[in-house]
Order: sequence, then C-alpha cells, then structure tokens
Amino acid sequence: MRKMIDALVVIALLLFVLTACLQTNTEQTEGEITLTESWDFAGGFYPIETLTVNANYGPQFYMVNFYETLVRYKDGEIIPGLAESWEISEDGLIYTFHLREQVKFSDGSPFNAEAVKRNLEVIPANLGPMNGGLGTVSTLLDQIVVIDTHTVEVHLTAPYYGALKDFTLMNPMAMVSPDAFNADGSPGDVLRTGTFGTGPYMYEGETDGTTYTFVKNPHYWGEEPEVERFHVKVIPDNDTKLLALRNGEVDILVGTRHMSYDRFNEMKKSGYGAQISEGIASNTRYLAFNVSKAPFDDRNVRLAASRAIDKEGVVQSIFMGIETKADSIFDPAMPYSNVELVPHAYDMDQAKLILEDAGWVDTDGDGVREKDGKRLAGEILYIKGDAMIDDLLLAISAQWNELGMDIKPKGMEKMTFHAEFAKADFDLAFYETYGSAWDPHTSMTNMKPDYRHGYPAAQALALVENGNEIIDALNVSTDEEQIQEIYDLVLNEINDQAILIPLSYTKELALYNSQRIAHYSFNGQPADIDVAAIQLK
Repeated sequence: MRKMIDALVVIALLLFVLTACLQTNTEQTEGEITLTESWDFAGGFYPIETLTVNANYGPQFYMVNFYETLVRYKDGEIIPGLAESWEISEDGLIYTFHLREQVKFSDGSPFNAEAVKRNLEVIPANLGPMNGGLGTVSTLLDQIVVIDTHTVEVHLTAPYYGALKDFTLMNPMAMVSPDAFNADGSPGDVLRTGTFGTGPYMYEGETDGTTYTFVKNPHYWGEEPEVERFHVKVIPDNDTKLLALRNGEVDILVGTRHMSYDRFNEMKKSGYGAQISEGIASNTRYLAFNVSKAPFDDRNVRLAASRAIDKEGVVQSIFMGIETKADSIFDPAMPYSNVELVPHAYDMDQAKLILEDAGWVDTDGDGVREKDGKRLAGEILYIKGDAMIDDLLLAISAQWNELGMDIKPKGMEKMTFHAEFAKADFDLAFYETYGSAWDPHTSMTNMKPDYRHGYPAAQALALVENGNEIIDALNVSTDEEQIQEIYDLVLNEINDQAILIPLSYTKELALYNSQRIAHYSFNGQPADIDVAAIQLK
C-alpha cells in the first residue's frame, strides 16, 4: 500500500509539472508567430548587403521590419516616413526633409539630421558596382547639409524626376544607426548579427542555425504592433512549407515564391486565411529579345512570336486568373504609364502569315522554319526555382513550336543567369520588372542601351540611335510634359518593335492559420513581409 501511495504521489507531481510546463509554453507562445523561408540570414542585416552579399536576395523582403526610410510609398503615393514633411526647390536640386523628433534606433542612439547625413554619404561606396542599379538618386548625391537637429538638405548634382520615389526604397535608402558603420563608412561586423534600425522589430543574434527569432524594438516610435516576437524557420522545399502550415509549425506564408496559385486556391478552400494584393501590379513578367543577334534581329520574327503567345490562356491555366495579361511593360496605373498602345493580340494564323511573308519557311519538314540557312531556334534564359515559371515557359515554347520556332527554356541559378546574360550572347531572357516601389522610374533608367549587358530591359531602346540620350534627358527633366512624351516614345518603341513582350501583371499572396491570425495587410511593396501588418485573433 505504501508503495502504491508513493507511486500515486509521483504521478501527481509529474502531472503537476507537465501542466505547469504546458501553461508556461502557452504563455510563451502567446503573441508569437512563425514564418518560413528557403534561405537564412547568414549574410547579415545591412539592407544594401542583402542585395550585394546574399546571392538569393531573400533577406531584403524582411528589412521593412527593422528599418525605415525618410518617405514611404503606399497606394501610388509618397507619404511621410522618418521625415514628417519635405520641400523640393524649384530647380529640383535640393530636397529639404523635416525629421520626426524623439526617434531612436534600436541600439538607443538618436535618429537625427546627422544620422541621415552619415547614411546618405556612405550609400554610393557601399553599393559599389550596383550604384545606380537600385534607383538613380544614389548616383546624384552631391552634399548633405545639416540645417539643425531635425532638418537636413539633400543636394543633387542634377534634377531627377524620380528622386522622391527613390528615397522610399529600403534598398538602399534605409536609415541605419551610424554606430553600426566602421570609421570608413563600410558596414560594421555588428550588422552580421544584429539590426540597427528604427523599425518595429529587431534581431539580437538568437538562432539555432535553422530558426531566427526577432523581438519588438523597445525604442520604436510608432504604433505598437500586435505580434510580440516572430521566428523565421528555414524550410527549403515549398511543399514542406505548406505541410508546416497545415500542421501548425508555421503560421503564415507571404509571397508567390512559396506557393503555386493552384496550391493557394486549394488551401483557401480548406479554410485557411488567403489574401491577394490589390491595386497596382507588383511586377510585370516579360520576355526580352536580343535584337542584335539573328534570327531575333528580324522584326518580323519578334512580331510573329508576340502574336503566337496566348497570354489570356496562360494567365488562366497557369496563374489561375489571379495574374492578369499584360499588354504594356508597366501597369497603366503607374505614373506616366497610361500610354495608348495597339497590343499584339493572339492570332496564330496571322503569326504564321507574318513569317511566311518574310521568307521564314520549313523547307526540310522538321517543323522548324529557316531562312538563308538560319533556323528559327534558340533558348530562353531564366532563373529557375519557381515551378510556375517552368510551366509558363514550357507553354510558350509549345505555342512557338506550333508556329515553327524551336525555342527551349534554359533555367539556371540566379548568379549564373546574370553572368550568362552579361556575355550578351543570349537569344531571349525571361525577367520581371523591379516591383512597384522601383517601377516605372528605375526600370525606365535601365532601358538605357549602355546597360544592355546588365539588364534585359536595356534591349528596349537598342534599335534607337539616340537611345542613351533619351534616357539621360528623361532623368534630368523637371518638365512633366517632356517626361510624359518620353514615356510615350519608349513604350511605343517597345510595342511597335516587339522588343520586350509583356506577359502578365503579378500579384502577391498570403496564406495563414485563420485560427491564430485575423488579417494581413500588404504594404506599398507587396513582396515585403510586414509583420507589423499582421492582426492576431
């Protein structure tokens, strides 16, 4: 009997301890959420280095949680950020920012005009070869003048119509604590293991190598977010990510890079929270021809190829109607982009006729047209990793095969793609515009023919004798009428010459556990993961 009583006491104690542990775990997880990505944060947390050091570029999507910019982009408008207001001189050379007061970085140091000056002065050198690729204004910085503690003037070497939009870019315009920089302005080692911004969250090095934990910034000046802390778990495989969401290991997935549209619809039907970004398109998917290389130097080939793509069929079958077909390289809702164009409507019979009239015929019966001994064949270079893009390019390849073109997709890793593209020996490239925060301004700048070895969009004006001068004139213009005229010219050149074939306007997706999360709001750059925009149940 004594032994039985002792055993019962032990069992009771164990149940008590177990219950206490469960209660403690419940308290610890209240207000916490877990996200997942295919990559890690091993490259650190300096926003610029998320593009220059991390080959996957992935960490940039999280920088909005840690850092802020002087101004923000939302719903097509520039709104206050760390600057409450601003003025622009009549000549477009001086931007005066009036900064918020009582703002601190997550390390406790003050945010003020001196901090802005330090950040802007080191950006060009820290961008290095990428200076100008992430907005033009970083190439135009002349001097930064501190007027008083909370007022700073930014002097440019030339006016730029997209300057204010560039100041909204997290990369490279995020404000970082000056204490995180080395004496020469380079990012300090502390940015490898910590965040030093004014945003709602911060990182203090808590990781087991596969999961990273972020907590609220105690110095955050804005409205306190609902999520107390969040974890980012590394799960490379997308199907495994969806399984983790189903079993409660993960609470939310944000971004089309995590899921196909059919999987999104399946999860939505199963009762998971499901949202699609609204308003202006996130990006435009497009194909770029190498117009300096046969057979794609022939306008008739490009026109026929454009006519042979069933865009509406593609967006319905592959993108489930979530994306919409694109007839212009920019969403017409974007600034300067509502240009009247005559799109190349899908018409396979007309496409075949164009080629036949131009002398492209299949003389040997192998299904591929030839002219002057040159076969109508080539490859589409693209960055692999997205099953939907694999399907998209295979569908286009099949449609072109019906036309008599033998064009095969060739997927490769991101860095290999850019290295291969830089050789300028490609046939076609599949790419996307930079996104709503950068479009249309940065994408237009990168249509400069001199950039043809670095950006697929640089093919846009490759056939225009003064293409470089056109973009140079655009970037220094303060005349709204002239700016619009140049957009009209460039977008019509792209369309008339069928140099870039716009395919679809993208949206971003969010899937979440609706028992824990009530709502998610996409921010001005929908691809960003904005944890502060999560409303909990």
